[in-house]
Amino acid sequence: MSTAAVINIETIVNDYLHGYKKSTEDYFTYLLHACYCVRDFKLYDSHQFETTKVTFTTNKWLDMPTDMQTFVDLCIPIDGGWWSFTEKREIVHTTTFTGLVEGRDATFEEGVDMNEPRTLGYAAHGAINDYNYMLDWEARRIFINGITSGTGVLMYTSSGVEVTGTTQVPDFLTPVIHNYLLWKESYWLPEFARERQLRERDFTNSRLTVRNLINAMTYNQWRDAILVSAMQAPNR
Repeated sequence: MSTAAVINIETIVNDYLHGYKKSTEDYFTYLLHACYCVRDFKLYDSHQFETTKVTFTTNKWLDMPTDMQTFVDLCIPIDGGWWSFTEKREIVHTTTFTGLVEGRDATFEEGVDMNEPRTLGYAAHGAINDYNYMLDWEARRIFINGITSGTGVLMYTSSGVEVTGTTQVPDFLTPVIHNYLLWKESYWLPEFARERQLRERDFTNSRLTVRNLINAMTYNQWRDAILVSAMQAPNR
C-alpha cells in the first residue's frame, strides 16, 4: 500500500529532524516555521479553500468567519451550479443603531438595492448582476445586495493551521517544508548563515515545482478546453 496522500505537520517536522540529524531541542521552533510555510502555501500557491454555508437576512450583511484571510467567492446554487455575486464597492456599508440594536436605515440608503441601468443590442455590456457584494475588511463584514433571505455559500482561504485539532497537509508539500526549515534555521544557527541564499534558492525551486504540479492540466483537461472553444460557425 502506498503512503497516505495527507500527512500531519508534526510528522513532517519529526521526519525533518531525523532526516537531517537535528536535535529535538528546537522542535517547537521548527514546528512554528512549518506552520508559517503551510500558511503561505494556502494563501499564495494552493487552490484549497474553505466552503461554508451562510444565511442571508434583511440586514444584508454577513460576518466574516474568524479564520477568513482572503475572499474567494460568494454564491448561491442555481440549476445545479454556483451563481457568483458581483463585487460593487459603492454599496452603502454603514449601519445604524436604534438604542442597542444595530440595523440598517433605508432613509440613508442602507440596505437599499442598487438599480443599474440595462441596455440591449450591440451597446449592451456584461457584469450586470442581481446579486452583489461589498467587502468591509475593517469591520470584517460582507455587505450584500439583491437578496434578503435564503442560504448561500461563502468560499475563502484560511491559514490551514488547526489550533485545536490536527493540521494535515498534502504529502507532496513535504520537500517544500523541509527546504523552508533549512532556509529559516540559517537565521538562528550562525554556522549556516553563509548558506542562506543557497538554501533560499532550494526552497524557491521546490515551491515552484509544487506550483507547476498543482497548476498542470491533464490531457483530457486540455482536450476539453480546446473543444469548448471550437465552433462550426465563425466565432466573434
